[in-house]
Amino acid sequence: MSSKKRLSVGDLQVGMIASKEIVCNNKVLIAKGVAINEAAINKLKEQYFYNQVEVYIENDADSKKREEMEVLEETFVKLSADMEALFKKIDKLDAEGLEEVRSFANRIKTELNAPGNIIKNILMNGSGEDAVYRHGVNVAAISGMLGKWLGFDGNQLNHLIYAAILHDFGKTKIDNSILFKKNTLTKAEVDVLKKHPVVSYDSITKMPFLDKNVIVAVIMHHEREDGSGYPFGLKGDKIHPFSKIIAIADVFDAINSSRIYRKKLLPFESLKIIYKESLDKLNFEYCSVFLNHITNFYVGESVLLNDDTECKIIKFDVNNIDKPLVFNGSDFIDLKTRNDLFIKEILI
Repeated sequence: MSSKKRLSVGDLQVGMIASKEIVCNNKVLIAKGVAINEAAINKLKEQYFYNQVEVYIENDADSKKREEMEVLEETFVKLSADMEALFKKIDKLDAEGLEEVRSFANRIKTELNAPGNIIKNILMNGSGEDAVYRHGVNVAAISGMLGKWLGFDGNQLNHLIYAAILHDFGKTKIDNSILFKKNTLTKAEVDVLKKHPVVSYDSITKMPFLDKNVIVAVIMHHEREDGSGYPFGLKGDKIHPFSKIIAIADVFDAINSSRIYRKKLLPFESLKIIYKESLDKLNFEYCSVFLNHITNFYVGESVLLNDDTECKIIKFDVNNIDKPLVFNGSDFIDLKTRNDLFIKEILI
């Protein structure tokens, strides 16, 4: 957890985080928790009444963690751009296209090989308004991790990641006026959007030598255990295991993302929804493995509560997964007993 320290204005450095609101001339110059920039430092130097400013000081471990997350985000951005280029190449749907998919899957496995940081990145950033390419990279990364946790062999893991990469290929064939519409979609537009698994299937079946499991997994990734999914309304064991995994990854990323038509939800809200949907719509066994691993990554991590208290996560309760036990440096706070408090931000 970062410590607070009062520094003279002359010792401030660009990038330091203000631990208190800094006000100049009755206006907020720097909000609490915001990085201090060069213009703000120059402004503070002009104010004779500001001798010292309180900032958060990171220890070496915090600094290293932040650097790792910044590098990882750059990797996600690069892979997302490359996925867009990949989809344009495989539009030819030839044997060379399959090699491109294999090569991209290998990059997902080798470049996104730190599960804890990947989950934190997706929990914080999601895929933003990019519901195709960044979303596809996120879903492929999560699916690959969950496949490993479930003990899939190398061949199964490869085919699972291929399917995750290709699962929303059909969205590239949908008119952008529907795909990027800011207002609520009409029923007719929703029906068009729901055709994307079939469009994906129709496209990738033309790709030579693509494994049948990949093709089936793509068309079934919106099916649900209770039969409420589409396009076939399949239930339970009629749904391919790869599809069940991709469904979890798909929901997890979508909830953590700010789309054109809505803002992202609070941190850990996605875990709560995954748990809730594991009771009827998503595979319970796969969700349990997924949630157990993810919560393990977050024990000991720092978070900010809605009252701006910085805490460390101590323990999760699966039945109240978005309200863990936290420690604020002096007291334990069981969030499930406090309706007035919730986690509003993950601190990296």
